[in-house]
Amino acid sequence: MESTAPGPAPATPPEPRRRRRWFAVALAGLLLAGAVGVTAWRTSANRPPASADVAAPGSTPKLLAGLPDRLLPPPTPTALPTDRAVGRAALLYQINDPKNFTAANGDLPQLPTYLVTATGDQFSVAPTTMGAVNQALSPDGRWLVQRRDRQWWIRDLTGTTDRAAPPGHEVRQWSTDGRTLLLGQTAGASEAFTTFTLSTGELRPLALPAMPARRMLAFLDGREVATAEFDLGPNHQPRNQLTITIQDVDGRNARSVSIPTTQQVSPGDIRNAVVPLVRGGGDPATVWALVAPQEEIPTGQPAAPMTLVGVDLRSGKPAGRIDLVTPQGDEGEEFIGLAGTQVLLQRWTANAIELVTADPTTGKRRVLTSLPDYTKVILPGD
Repeated sequence: MESTAPGPAPATPPEPRRRRRWFAVALAGLLLAGAVGVTAWRTSANRPPASADVAAPGSTPKLLAGLPDRLLPPPTPTALPTDRAVGRAALLYQINDPKNFTAANGDLPQLPTYLVTATGDQFSVAPTTMGAVNQALSPDGRWLVQRRDRQWWIRDLTGTTDRAAPPGHEVRQWSTDGRTLLLGQTAGASEAFTTFTLSTGELRPLALPAMPARRMLAFLDGREVATAEFDLGPNHQPRNQLTITIQDVDGRNARSVSIPTTQQVSPGDIRNAVVPLVRGGGDPATVWALVAPQEEIPTGQPAAPMTLVGVDLRSGKPAGRIDLVTPQGDEGEEFIGLAGTQVLLQRWTANAIELVTADPTTGKRRVLTSLPDYTKVILPGD
């Protein structure tokens, strides 16, 4: 829980090259995100006590509304309790200071990781090895997935229920309504899919076919799966559009929507390549892709512009466009997730690192909180 004692000194803004390095690491991490492994669920606690928090609706914008103006690790962190509810979570964050890396033996650092509740309380959770994807939150902030003692567990933060996943299964995607998990089980070259209803523990095998070279982007209300081709093709050839396939969980009634990557940019811009940074989620559910030039920028010239373009997964209509501040020098922006209709960015300037929302219709930014140096934010639904 957040302490009233004086916090640590303000973090010094990182040097430009350190910012660029963290941006590159973050992009690489996103390629791993979406494959959070978990595995007959069992309940190791009694039925959680009745709580108004359990019944309260959870949405990411509401969850983020209680963040403090400045997010700092507590001087004496309190471990996430196992004997009581803490309430829905707003986010997880890690401090990824590269000085913790032991170059002599190649050991990857154990990153301190903190859970921040919707009311602003903070708890320490199991540390995470740099580059690992082993903790995540459901879109409604109620459920925390963690790898502990070589086993994946799901914790109900509004109670004390702690469930282990069935052996051999992987968590593929949270449903956009936070009620269901999509699990995958690999058998040879194929994969079988099962839905798991979090509140009841019901398991339902699905008829979804294997999806080689495709990335899952959204699990729409536990009924439809949205995927896109992940392979960029020979020599990373530019794409004129990114096509997203949406199919029912029974494997039928497939449809598709597309994100044009050349029609939503300014005249004269050459932005016809989708960088492998594509994310889905939000409410209503959308998919956003980063679009940037394919050609190299001559030395001494301004950095390449980057634009986010999105599509509404229900209607197939454009969800908007956001021009990012290209990372260079002492400033830049990084696309990290979705919150309702808003796009979440991590922004840095010469003086601060901030978590901000961007309105897809106007591009207007709003600061949610400032962050310590080298912070990686894990949002609900990631």
